[in-house]
Amino acid sequence: MKKVLCFTLMTVLLAACADSESRLFGKAKRLTDQGKYSQAIAAYSAIIKKNPESAAAYASRGLLYEQLKAKDAAELAQNRKLAKNNYEKAASLNINQPEILNNLAALYIDEGNYTEALLYLNRALSIWPNYVLGLLNRAVVYSKQGRYDKALVDFSRVEELNPRLPLLYLNRGLMEYAAGYYASAAEDFSRFLELEPDNARGYLERGRAFIKMDYFQNAMDNFQQAIALRPDYAMPYFYAGELLFSRGDADEGIAYAQRAKELAPRYVPVYEMLGDMLALESPVEATQHYLTARQLDPKNAARYQMKIRMMTSEDGRKRVVYNRFVNLGQK
Repeated sequence: MKKVLCFTLMTVLLAACADSESRLFGKAKRLTDQGKYSQAIAAYSAIIKKNPESAAAYASRGLLYEQLKAKDAAELAQNRKLAKNNYEKAASLNINQPEILNNLAALYIDEGNYTEALLYLNRALSIWPNYVLGLLNRAVVYSKQGRYDKALVDFSRVEELNPRLPLLYLNRGLMEYAAGYYASAAEDFSRFLELEPDNARGYLERGRAFIKMDYFQNAMDNFQQAIALRPDYAMPYFYAGELLFSRGDADEGIAYAQRAKELAPRYVPVYEMLGDMLALESPVEATQHYLTARQLDPKNAARYQMKIRMMTSEDGRKRVVYNRFVNLGQK
């Protein structure tokens, strides 16, 4: 989600800093610009040691904890916890700073805690009603909650305030796609691409909308453009593979799906899709893919187990393929 960058926050909050503190902030910014996030965190920690009331240091350190690379899910969760603690401390020190409230809300959005995110965004917007990033993030929250009318009000206000903000059109397009307004979604993804013509995500999302509109060649062209821009991006391979298989090109579809699996080996849907693709040709291989999906995604184990059982009969295998690939755009 859209957050205020560290240096932007600092410029908002630093007016009363002493010279020595300002020098430490400068050092932290240089380290951040160099991608040395751990060292930048240490610099902010030094500021906090000297001045425990520095909201800017807490807020900036929180954002850096979110940027840290994590070796596994446990470390990622710990980094997010540290980020949240820092944002909350910054908010308690400077309760009237909408940028801090927005960053904290954006973290809650990333976690899927939309109720808590909305509380902070409403507070930020009560302070600054025309705060573009706050309005955009609140529109995203409303979209996630299925409150599309409220989301459109905020998206429209963002468009009035900043009609050249790319994330407006990407996020509004995602909402329109979720609501089933595929032509409007494709139009907003096109506007996003006018502003960011080299953004692979825009081509991916427009391709997905084109599938729903039965514009299959247009969809494939968009997926290929996304791949050309970002050859290591798994998602366009995934959707291109599904589309090719559904249009009768099984070998090419499987090849694209395999490439998506290589690029994103922990992406569960690609294992399920490969299982569905291989159900008729090789039910044993299909079963292996369902087993991997079940291992990676135990909360949905019952679904994969059902498909494993369906591999034991010809009728079951046919139903798996039919349910996945026939009338793809209508699903």
